[in-house]
Amino acid sequence: QHLLSPQRAPERLLQLAQENLDTLVTEMDELLTRATKVTADGEQTRQDAERTNDRAKSLGQFVKGILQAAEAANEEAIKLNETLRAQDKTLEKRLPELQSEAERMIAEMRSRELNMQERIAQDELK
Repeated sequence: QHLLSPQRAPERLLQLAQENLDTLVTEMDELLTRATKVTADGEQTRQDAERTNDRAKSLGQFVKGILQAAEAANEEAIKLNETLRAQDKTLEKRLPELQSEAERMIAEMRSRELNMQERIAQDELK
């Protein structure tokens, strides 16, 4: 009697199997769709990571270039400072000589009679 119940009828069992199969196919399609999305997201993440890595490398090279330029500028500044110090020392040695020459020029200008040249200039101006 149990085997002959409508629940155990081969048609009913086939219908249940078909329903289960349809459900399984639907679930597998959903799973495939999810897996496809995850794969696409993973690929996008990989591309983003590569792009970020390339940018980081480029930035690293840029920073290295700036560092090298800064070091070169620092070396040039050191050389320039050394040159200027050497010139300052030379200038310090010549300073009394230059000062006496300037005083001599001022004294010579004071000794000259410039009134006549001033009058001539005023006449020219008029």
